[in-house]
Formats: sequence, structure tokens, C-alpha cells
Amino acid sequence: MPVYSYKAIESKTNKSVQGQIEAPSEKAAREALRKQGTIPTSLEDMNPQKNDDVMYLLRQLPFIGKVFEPRVRLKDIVIFTQQLATLIDAGIPLVEALFMLEQQTINVRLKSALNQVRTDVLTGDSLSRALARHPDIFSKLYINLIRAGEVSGELERICHRLNTLLDAIQRLNGKLIAALTYPTIVVLAIVGVVTVLVVFVVPVFKGLYDSSGAQLPLPTMFVLGVSNFVIGWWWMILGITIGILIWFNWFRKGVGKPLVDEYTLRIPLVGHVVRSVYVSRFVRTLGTVFGAGVSITESLSAAAGTVDNYILQNSFNKAAESLRAGGSLSKPLEKSGAFPLMVVRMIAVGEETGNLETMLEKSADFLDIEVDNAVDAMTTMIEPILTVVMGGVVLVIALALYLPLFDMHNIMH
Repeated sequence: MPVYSYKAIESKTNKSVQGQIEAPSEKAAREALRKQGTIPTSLEDMNPQKNDDVMYLLRQLPFIGKVFEPRVRLKDIVIFTQQLATLIDAGIPLVEALFMLEQQTINVRLKSALNQVRTDVLTGDSLSRALARHPDIFSKLYINLIRAGEVSGELERICHRLNTLLDAIQRLNGKLIAALTYPTIVVLAIVGVVTVLVVFVVPVFKGLYDSSGAQLPLPTMFVLGVSNFVIGWWWMILGITIGILIWFNWFRKGVGKPLVDEYTLRIPLVGHVVRSVYVSRFVRTLGTVFGAGVSITESLSAAAGTVDNYILQNSFNKAAESLRAGGSLSKPLEKSGAFPLMVVRMIAVGEETGNLETMLEKSADFLDIEVDNAVDAMTTMIEPILTVVMGGVVLVIALALYLPLFDMHNIMH
């Protein structure tokens, strides 16, 4: 039976104790310690079989070990938040709740962060301050909401609201990715088909035409020239393509972000989907943060920070400046041109009636429907367009290859 080394706090005296306990599993060991009147804060298997895990060994390498650590996804944070709210709701102390979540977390990076968070809370830090030491995992929005829950004494309620918000953001991200995945796959399929034709099919016709000595039409000469260039200089084409992708990624995240974000919103069909997703995310985040007791100006800044588009983020920040100057929220949002008129009117009604939180939540629900409609419209329209493009490219190549055959047939007759 496994033996576990533990550290715990006596519930009656708050004294730290440590020792060893034999139990069939970590869960059974925790339950046994709780029955003894202690709150476990650390529990480790005395004989772990980690050395057989190749990934574990790679993570121990100096300097490059972190490269092999898994990325903490939004889904991991959603699950953690949901479970934290459930444990707090069940009356389990925060330190023990963090310990339980740490033990059952599979993601190595998140597990390590939770271990440090639990240690910081044990030494007297608040949960929000402990989480703030891991900005690469927990966003400012997340930390601010946790802090609001601590100040108001309603951490459980805030965790539930935060879980609902993150789950909605995750669904919106999924819709955006799904919407952009289909055209990307079709474009890659077009490039693949054209590459196969140019590299494997065209050379067959080239050998035939070279042996006949016939005068080739201009389209055929062009296709044969492209084939020769691709076959002879494929390494240069590949290098230039990779270089362009690396440069564009740097440009998009740096000085070129305003320009790229502006033109992204102008792309037919795609731009409307991107705008709808970001606006829905902004409104839902604004309603959640404002409903947690944060001031409307701070809520605006926090919600704007969740939008990864320079143009829209700038519009939302202007709305916050207008609000600080004594204006309303609905007017600058209407001037931004990013919001449907119905949403602006609903927010205006919420301001007038003092029921802004409810109206923001209803607006977010309305915008979620707008996102679904935008994705469906884009998929419906882009499918035949890309199909026609693909068929057109293949048809042009086929005609260019067969034109000389038609001429040779006419000459023979």
C-alpha cells in the first residue's frame, strides 16, 4: 500500500504538523487526515514512479525544461474555477480546497502554480494577491473579480459568475475558431491540389510536348514555366513562405497591430464574425464585472482588456473616458459603430432605469444569437465561393495543358 508524506494544520489549535500515512490512494489519505482533525496542506507519495515518465525528465532539464510544460488553456481555468466555487460552497476551507484542486490537476504548469498559490495563502496572503503572482495563467480580469469577491465577502458567488463568464468566452472563442477553420482548410486544399498538379501532372505533359516539337500557346507555356520554377526552387519558395509567416506574426503583434486589426474587420464575411464575437465578449464581461460590485468605469476598462482588437479596444476606452467625464455609456458605444442599435437602446434603458446589469446580460444573450447568425451566414456564403475558386483554378490548369493537344489533333486532320 502506498505511503504518503503529509503536512497539515490541526483544526483546533492551528498548529502545523507533519508525518507519514499509509492509504490506498491520495483521496483516502486526505479523508483519513480530516478524520484525525487536521487539514492537509501537502501530500506526496513516498515512492513516486516519475522517473519512468519521459516528459517528466524533459521538464527537469535546465533552461529548456519549461518548453515541455503544457500550456494552461482557458478550459483548464474554467474547470478550476468551477471546482473552486463548488468546494467553497460545500464549506471546505480555502487552503484545503486549493490543496485538493492541486492534487487532481493534470496540467503540470497549473499544478505548480496552485502549489505556490496555496503556500502564499498559508503565509497570510489573500487569494487575489497569490493569483496575481502568476499573470501568465490568471488574467487581470480574473484577479480583479476574485479581489471583488474577497472584499464583498461573496467569493463563492463571484467564482460562480466568473465561471459563467469564462465558459461563455470559451464558447465564443470556439465559434470563432470553427468559423475560420473551414475556409482555412479549403484554401489549404486548393493550394495542395494545385501543387500536386504542378509538380506531378504538368511534367508528364511537358515531356510529351517536348518530344512533339509543337508550338505551345501562351497559357501552356506559363503553366509549364510555373511547374519548372516550383520543382527547381521549391526550397526557396518554402523558405520565403516561412519567413513571410514569421514576419507577419511579428508585425501583427507589434507595430502593425492597428493596421492588421483594422483590415481584419473589413474582410468580407470574416470581419463581421470577428466583430460580433468581440462585441459579445465585451458586453458579457462588462455585465459580469459590474454585477460583481466593481465601478462602471473600472468595469469598462476590464472588459475592454478582453478584446484583442486595437480598433474596437480603442472605441471601448473612449467610452470609458466619456463616462468619466460625466457622459452616458450608451452614447459613445453608439458612436463607435460596433454595436447593433438594439443593444445600444437596451443599455440606454438600463442606465435610465438603474437596471444596467440586467440589460447588459440580456444584451450579451442577444449578441450571442448575432454571433451564431454571423457564423452561419459566413459558412453558407463562403462554401460555394471557395468551391468555385477551386474549380476555376483546376479548370484553367487543365485547359492550358490540353490546348496543344487540340491543336495537334486539328493538324493531323
